[in-house]
Amino acid sequence: MAIKVLVIDDEKLLVKSTCMALSFYGFEAKGALDGREGLAEAVNFGPRVILLDIMMPGMDGWEVLSRLKAEEATKKIPVIIFTAKEHPNGTALARSKGAVDYVPKPFEPEDLVAVLNKYTAV
Repeated sequence: MAIKVLVIDDEKLLVKSTCMALSFYGFEAKGALDGREGLAEAVNFGPRVILLDIMMPGMDGWEVLSRLKAEEATKKIPVIIFTAKEHPNGTALARSKGAVDYVPKPFEPEDLVAVLNKYTAV
């Protein structure tokens, strides 16, 4: 059975291409185009890991992360911050807010899969 990955990002093309790349590597990936949809899919889809963008309209990724960690149903799902917003201490900042890792965009699919594999190994 494929490992489920939820991609929460407001860039439709990026979500589609990331989901396609992940499916090529054997993951079952689903996209959500904003924070509200992402929160709903985190419960409905039941992902093993979540890729979360920070810069989104309405509810930004930090707010989504906070809500995911506050809910019993989603608080144990590893969240990887997945963003084009370069931050010198991105990994430390992401971890301080409850995420497990940080992947800057643009990325190589192989690199993203390597990070995902750290959190999805059985």
